[in-house]
Amino acid sequence: MAEAEGEGAASTRANTYTPINACLAKSDLNNGKLDSLSPAAQPPQSQPQPQSSIRCPRCGNSGEKAKIYRCGMRYLVDGSCVQRFLCMGCGFRFSDPNRPLQTFSKQTLNSAKVHSFKRQACDEAQGCRALATQKHRGLANLAEVETLQITPQREGSASLSQQKIVDFIWYMKRNGYAETTIQGRVRLIKRLARLGANLYDPESVKQVIAKQPWSAGRKDLACEAYTTFLEMHGGTWQRPTYKRVEKEPFIPQPAEIKQLIAGCSPRMACFLQLLLETAMRPGEAWQLAWADYDKATRTIRVTPEKGSKSRTYKISKELAQMLDNLPRKYGDRIFSRPGMPIDHHNRNFALQRKRIAQKLKNPRLLQISFKTLRHFKATMEAWRTRDPFHVQEFLRHKNIKNTMRYIHLAQVLFKNEQEYITKVAHNVKEACALIEAGFEYVTGEYEDGGKIFRKPKDPLAYEE
Repeated sequence: MAEAEGEGAASTRANTYTPINACLAKSDLNNGKLDSLSPAAQPPQSQPQPQSSIRCPRCGNSGEKAKIYRCGMRYLVDGSCVQRFLCMGCGFRFSDPNRPLQTFSKQTLNSAKVHSFKRQACDEAQGCRALATQKHRGLANLAEVETLQITPQREGSASLSQQKIVDFIWYMKRNGYAETTIQGRVRLIKRLARLGANLYDPESVKQVIAKQPWSAGRKDLACEAYTTFLEMHGGTWQRPTYKRVEKEPFIPQPAEIKQLIAGCSPRMACFLQLLLETAMRPGEAWQLAWADYDKATRTIRVTPEKGSKSRTYKISKELAQMLDNLPRKYGDRIFSRPGMPIDHHNRNFALQRKRIAQKLKNPRLLQISFKTLRHFKATMEAWRTRDPFHVQEFLRHKNIKNTMRYIHLAQVLFKNEQEYITKVAHNVKEACALIEAGFEYVTGEYEDGGKIFRKPKDPLAYEE
């Protein structure tokens, strides 16, 4: 073969083979693994190209920055073979780019014709011999397997069967608990059981909850879930006291909200835009149906959670267009099927948010959640109107105390950042139109007879 290709080709091949192949023993060559005389081990019958003509498809290296080695062969179905290369610059292994791609016929991989099944029957004697062989290989590995099988079976896991979980769910359904409350309390009961708590021993549950690095609010929710579990069995306990610490919510900048929505997928961007304009709770938006959306008037009716009041919101043209472009793959619902949890949607949002934060190099975006958009809209309404009763009605709060936190945030965050839109009216008709648009009268007549009106500028101004 070396004589057929000439001395130049032989020298080129010697320089481009990997050092590993050069160190192989001759016995491997004679065994047929790398037989220099076998046709399957040979590269395609074409004139060998110099190393500089091969370019790495990932980093674009052509051998100038780092060497490119020949690294094995790929044997195809038709009996031919393709030379493989290894770029030492980026570590990418690729086939010969000068060879045309091979086309394959489409065939379903799940069909029975594709797979070849090989089964073996093992009698008792063969099983004993296999166990004996495994014992000789190392008893330490067998001990690790036994430890892994015993460790997850804790006391709490054994006491909580699947039937108990079903009974717990139906108990809460019969007593009128909301679906989100049922899902949350079932998750907490399962979590307590996995942590080793004996659900029929209140002291064991107290000890497990106290040891967890949870916040006071989460521990209080775990106590509420366990109280409901005990009520199902007719039991009581002395519930520990955990006082929740009220923290001020994170309020991002308006530009950060726009960047996050612009970088998400169409369905996720529509969901975020809906939360931003209406200040809905995530669960309320998740359960919206197409019947709640009125395209003619550009309004959305919300079914409330947590005992709030129902309300109809006016949406922008931008959001209406995003809703119209959504595929109706969930039937009567906009974002989910009945019974579909929001957890998967939340995880999907976390992945998209992380990607956008890394691309923009802004770690503040990682602090934005679904509820953050409700806090942001409430703060903007408090800053724009300075009317706590309007904000309470917009958010559908029962208690004005929950609304005052946004009034305080608006005063702190936007104390010296008030901007206005000014308009001039020269007659009564123009003045009435400005008053209806939310402008307020500022000062009197000038030489041209005009009157000045103003309105606070909205940082998130959408086309009405």
